[in-house]
Amino acid sequence: MSAARPISSRRAASALLGFALAAAPAWALDWENRELSVRVAPLQAEVAVEFSFLNSGDQPVAIAEIRTNCDCLAAESDRPRYAPGERGVIKARFTTGDRLGLYERSILVVTDEGGDPARLAVKVDVPAPAEASPRTVDWRVNAAAEPRAIELAVAPELAIDFTSAVSTGAGFDVRLEPVEAGRRYRVVVMPKSTAERTSAAIRIRGTERAGREVTISAYAYVR
Repeated sequence: MSAARPISSRRAASALLGFALAAAPAWALDWENRELSVRVAPLQAEVAVEFSFLNSGDQPVAIAEIRTNCDCLAAESDRPRYAPGERGVIKARFTTGDRLGLYERSILVVTDEGGDPARLAVKVDVPAPAEASPRTVDWRVNAAAEPRAIELAVAPELAIDFTSAVSTGAGFDVRLEPVEAGRRYRVVVMPKSTAERTSAAIRIRGTERAGREVTISAYAYVR
C-alpha cells in the first residue's frame, strides 16, 4: 500500500488563497459617470451636479468620507449606506462667487470597501457678464497721446446698465459712451502724457436689470 503524497506548500497556498477569495465579500460601486462638465449662466451664483452610482456587489457599502479640493465645492451623499443592488447619488454644489473662466475641481469618495477612494471631477465654465474688447490698450513712450476705444458687449442672457468707467491711476482720462442701452458700450481711454511709463486698471461699473452690481475690468499702459 503506497503512502499518501503530502500536499506541496505551493498547492496548499493556492488552496488557501482560493478559499480566501471565495469567502471575501464582493464590494463594488459602479459609477455612471466620474466626470461632469457644466456651463453656468452669467452671474449665476451656484450650480449643482449629481454623480449616480450602483452598488453592484453582494455586500452593503457605507460612505465613510467625502472630500473636495476647494471650499467653492461642497459634496454629500444622498444617504450614508447602500444595500446590494441599490442606487445612490453624490450631490455636488459649486459656488461661483467672483470666479470667471474654466474651473476643474475634484471629489474623493471614501467607502468602507477599502482600497483607493473614487475620484470624481467637476468642470465648470463661468462666463463673464460682459466682454471687453480689447481687454488692454497701450501706447509707446513718447508716442502721440491718441484716444483708444474699448468695446463692451453684454452677454446675450443679460441686460446691464453701465453707468461709470474710472481709471485706478491718475495718468489716464476715461469716458463711457452708451452705444445700445443695456447691451453695448464704448469706453474711450487716453493718456494724459506718454512721456513716461504708467499703467492703470479701468473699472467699468453697472447694474444688471435684476439689481446685481457688475464690474468689468480693462487695462491701460504706456510702455
